[in-house]
Parts: sequence; C-alpha cells; structure tokens
Amino acid sequence: MRHLTWIITLPVALLALSFSVSNMQTVTILLWPLPWSMELPLYALVLVAMVVSFFAGGLTAWLGGHGQRKAARQQKRRADRLERDLVAAQVRAGEAEARLAAREAVPVAVTTRLPALVP
Repeated sequence: MRHLTWIITLPVALLALSFSVSNMQTVTILLWPLPWSMELPLYALVLVAMVVSFFAGGLTAWLGGHGQRKAARQQKRRADRLERDLVAAQVRAGEAEARLAAREAVPVAVTTRLPALVP
C-alpha cells in the first residue's frame, strides 16, 4: 500500500510542479461585494482552488457516510450484546449440566413392595 501511495503521489506532485513553473504570470482577483483585490500567481490560485475542492469533496464524502457509520456502530453494539448473552447462556447451561450430573450421581434408594395382606 505504501508503494501505491508513492506511485500515485509522485506523478501528481511532478505535474503540480510543472504547472507551477509554466504559469508564473499574476492575475488580479476582485471579490465583487468587497472592496479588496489581490494579485496572485496563476498557479497559486489554481492550486488553492484544487486543495479547497479536495477538502470539500472529502467533507461531502465523510458526511455522506454518516448513515453507514451509524449503522455499523449499532451492529457492533448488538453483536457485543449478543456475545455477552451467549456467554451467559453457556455458563447457565454448564451449571445445569453440572446439577444434572450431580443428581444422577446420587444413589437412589431401592425399595421393595411387600404384598398386602388381605383380611
């Protein structure tokens, strides 16, 4: 996975560097309702827009996955509860088997019936 990251990151970084070197002219940015203006190199404007878009997309994906994360947490809690119930049931079954085995180990008194005397 680490190599895959480098395989993707290195070409993207080289493309950004090439773009930056070839677009050094400055552009003026006017923010219409505000009285300010800024002069920035074109590459800075484009790269900042790309970074902001990247984080906006990440935020959108993270917010979109809220339902799946919530369902996963609920399923995890349910699985934990069921595991605790299973362990408790196994303990109770073991205790019941031990009581049954102890009951079977106790000798049963054998009695014989005498015939009844008829008057």
